[in-house]
Amino acid sequence: MRAIPGPPHSPEFVEAVRRAQDEGSMHGLGLGVDDCQKTYEELSARGVEFLQPPSGRPYGVEAVCRDNSGNWLVLVEPRDYTPADFA
Repeated sequence: MRAIPGPPHSPEFVEAVRRAQDEGSMHGLGLGVDDCQKTYEELSARGVEFLQPPSGRPYGVEAVCRDNSGNWLVLVEPRDYTPADFA
């Protein structure tokens, strides 16, 4: 299974993500968490370096870090949303 790019991103960005996926050059892993802020604080205390602290998105709260191999790890605390949340 792979991420399906779309709103709220621009069509140009969506196409760039699709190309990267097709080339196999977009490595990442999304992890669902119950409390993104708490998980961020726990991992930060253990030395994990984040590229993005917990930030609100229409679909929930996410934080982004990289592992020691350069792969993206996205922590996501999901919430219910509708397409209108992306407008």
